[in-house]
Amino acid sequence: MLEFHLSNILFTIINLLVLYAFLRKFLFGRVNAVLEARAALVKEQISSAEENNRQAVELKTQYEAKLTDARQEAAKLMADAQNRAQRAYEGKLAQAESDAKQVRTQAEAQIAAERMAMLRDARNEVASLALLAAAKVAERAVDEAGDQAMVDEFLTEVGEQT
Repeated sequence: MLEFHLSNILFTIINLLVLYAFLRKFLFGRVNAVLEARAALVKEQISSAEENNRQAVELKTQYEAKLTDARQEAAKLMADAQNRAQRAYEGKLAQAESDAKQVRTQAEAQIAAERMAMLRDARNEVASLALLAAAKVAERAVDEAGDQAMVDEFLTEVGEQT
């Protein structure tokens, strides 16, 4: 059975006190120093993480501002490009209209010139036919130079009257 001796209890208490003093002197101080160093390291890492987080938020804000500026710049460039394209289109359209008017004017002038040439040819033909008819009626020979001058004078008078 279990026996309790006062001397054993006393020696056990003394041993525990000596062990406690020894551990306190040599072990607890170092353990506390390690724990304090660890606590300081954890606080430093937490403050570093908070600083990094703050910097990340700041960089994110700057990035978003730059992104917004870039989008605005892109929109401005697109608007400028569209304006330049519209002006170029209008310029080309005006140039095409001008060219079309010029071609039309040239075509009208060419048509008028061809019409005048055709009228001249028709007058000459009519004059020749009139001379031949008149010669047959008068039954005489046609004198080209004299008769041609007379026909031209007649056609000029008729042309002025019409």
